Amino acid sequence: MPPASKAHRPAASRAPRARRGRFVVLDGPDGAGKSTQVQLLAEQLAKRGVHTLSLREPGGTTAGEVIRSLLLERRQDRLTPVAETFLFEAARAQLVEEVIRPALAQGTWVICDRFTLSTLVYQGHAGGVDARAIEQMSKLATGGLKPDLYLVLWVDANVGIARRESRQADRMEAKGRRFIEDVAKAYKKLAGGRRSPYAFIQAAGLVEDVRKRIWERVETLL
Repeated sequence: MPPASKAHRPAASRAPRARRGRFVVLDGPDGAGKSTQVQLLAEQLAKRGVHTLSLREPGGTTAGEVIRSLLLERRQDRLTPVAETFLFEAARAQLVEEVIRPALAQGTWVICDRFTLSTLVYQGHAGGVDARAIEQMSKLATGGLKPDLYLVLWVDANVGIARRESRQADRMEAKGRRFIEDVAKAYKKLAGGRRSPYAFIQAAGLVEDVRKRIWERVETLL
């Protein structure tokens, strides 16, 4: 299991911290390369003198890691989409209050692998849970906290499946091809429109090309 969180400190002398850190989220369907891009972004920000903290959802806290195991790794335990929603939101509430808010208050930039849109897509649009109910639960869990930049890395379902062939599927991936296709379509629908509050990033190309597209967006926050 990869670490729940990872701090990156500047290699050179640290620039003066801002009064509040920035909150950046990388989201998208499985196989979009989020974990790789989170690491690359943290390293690039560190080179610019920015102290960062990398997190993942669910996880990042003791309670969150227990919930992660139940949600993603223990495939033998049957959970309804509604039960999944409550568990994701519980882990999110703990992460926001225990880790994200304090880090931002100290001037640290927080980079998170997944956030509220994931629950809306996986449990809502693909799982059938009422979207408005999920939005209300997410608002409660986050206390209204919103990312300064919410990036959606998108790949077609076929690309995502091909990229994940070498690893064992987690609970969400094991729901079948139809579910994975519904997830990819939902991300494109919610994040790909002109008036979308999310930054839509095509992530099917080379890792370096995707990194550059992400950096073009993130650099505006510096």
